[in-house]
Amino acid sequence: MADRTEEETPVVRIVAAAVVLTAALALAGCQGTTSAAPTPVQSTDLTSSDGGFDKQAVIGVVLVHDDTALGEDLRTGLSDAGFRPDVRVAPASGAAASQRVAVAQLVRKGAKALLVHAARPSALTGVIQTAHDAGVVVVSLGDPLPASGTGGDGVSADYRVPAGADDADLSATAVEVVRSLQRGEKPETEPSDGDTTDAE
Repeated sequence: MADRTEEETPVVRIVAAAVVLTAALALAGCQGTTSAAPTPVQSTDLTSSDGGFDKQAVIGVVLVHDDTALGEDLRTGLSDAGFRPDVRVAPASGAAASQRVAVAQLVRKGAKALLVHAARPSALTGVIQTAHDAGVVVVSLGDPLPASGTGGDGVSADYRVPAGADDADLSATAVEVVRSLQRGEKPETEPSDGDTTDAE
C-alpha cells in the first residue's frame, strides 16, 4: 500500500498545480477593461459631476469639402484653447464615405469630442452610434445629424451649433461648446433634434 501512495502523490501535486494555475489565469482574465474604446464623458447625459476631459484632449473635426476656411478657424481656435484638434476635410467626391472613415478613425484615436458638419447626415448614423458607444460627445455643426434606432430613442448629435453668420462665428461658438464639455458642463447650445435632412 505504501508504494501506491508514493506513486499517487506526484499525480495529486500535478493536478493541484494545474487547478491553481487555471484559477489564477481565469482571475487575471477578469481584470482590466474589455473595450479598446475610450470613455471620456458620459455621452448625452453630461453633467458637471462627469468631470469633462483633459484640456490637452484630441478634438476631432469632420467637415465637407467647401469648409476649408472653417477648418482653419476651428484648428486655430481649438489650439488657442489648449486642445489638440484633428481636422479632416472630406473631398468633393465620395464625401460621405470619407466622413464615415474619418469619424471611425478619430474615435479609435481617442478623440474626446467630435465636431461634425456632415455631407450627408444619414450616412453617418452607424459611426455616430460607435462614437456614442465609446463615450465621445458629438456636436453637429449647422444641420442636425439624424437619429437612428426605433421608438424615438435613436442616436443623434449630443449638441448642435447652428450655422452662424459666417465661419468665424460658427467656429467661436463651437470652441466655446468644447470648452464647456471639457469642464464637464452642458454647453449653451441647441440639442440636436435628430432631423434627417441631408446637406448635399
